[in-house]
Amino acid sequence: MKRENLNHIINDFFDGITPKKYSNYIRYWLMKDIQVEEKEEAMLQIWNNLHEEDMNVQDALQRFQANRNEYESRIRQRNKRKKILRWAAILILPIISAVLPWLYAEKFFEQKQLVEYYVPEGKIDSLILSDGTKVILNSNSNILYPSSFNAHSGNRDVYLLGEGYFSVAKDTRHPFIVHSGKLNIQVLGTEFSVKAYPNEEQITTTLVKGSVKLYDESHNEIMSPNEQIVYNRANGQLLKQSVLASECNYWMLHNLSFNNQPLGKILQEIEKQYKVKFDIGRSVETNQRFTMNFTNRETIDDVMKVITKLKNNLEYYKDGQTIKLIQSRKEDTH
Repeated sequence: MKRENLNHIINDFFDGITPKKYSNYIRYWLMKDIQVEEKEEAMLQIWNNLHEEDMNVQDALQRFQANRNEYESRIRQRNKRKKILRWAAILILPIISAVLPWLYAEKFFEQKQLVEYYVPEGKIDSLILSDGTKVILNSNSNILYPSSFNAHSGNRDVYLLGEGYFSVAKDTRHPFIVHSGKLNIQVLGTEFSVKAYPNEEQITTTLVKGSVKLYDESHNEIMSPNEQIVYNRANGQLLKQSVLASECNYWMLHNLSFNNQPLGKILQEIEKQYKVKFDIGRSVETNQRFTMNFTNRETIDDVMKVITKLKNNLEYYKDGQTIKLIQSRKEDTH
């Protein structure tokens, strides 16, 4: 396919003007290993154009509406350009390498209806997949999955953008695979969590019980309970460490737990939990690490009082849902 034709097809799809009968074919084509360089270039161009139109891309991605009436408002199949860009962020690099026949794509969509389940900012929600697998999704998270898993297909594939906890129904003949960026997590029956927000550099997988295989083009790691693997998107490196898995999933109770985490990371989690936006002054050092825990009963002011007490000379000012952080020049009194 000529590059200009490919760009035209992708642009039409993101603009929502592709004929309905072809939309799913193109969606599947975008999600599979096809024409790496051409699709990557086209999608990056679209992403850059969107960024020029709206510098706050993350906010733009949160202003989506449902486009299919047959699903509940929280279950959305999104065709429009900015909606699909959520999945461009997760699927743009890992998903692309050899052409699939259109007939195969057509057969696939006759058998499977892809559904997106979205949890808005500040909320936590759960769903049960057709095989009995239970999924708990954290704030501002998406999962893309078939409405039913075909008993004759090899795998149970889902795509995660954000953070989710999976209690996977056991089926030794059909491995359950979570795709998140370049990383894949394969299980038969187990409980684990994956954190893979597109604006964060790391993908974190924590195993509660059972066993999972985590792999990409360069790695193939087996995890045991109370192990965590942190995958760096930028350099493809993995860090395996021992953790107390139960403490890593406090978010399911709307609690926040941080163990030796940099301030910048802590502020990102607080933004999602409390639906606020931090305006961080240039003099604020965000790499300093802290250990702290917050329950769902604590207000944003309670949280900020703890942070400003732990970090010397840090001050905060609230303006609606925006919190300004300033590093003052007072003498250290701590």
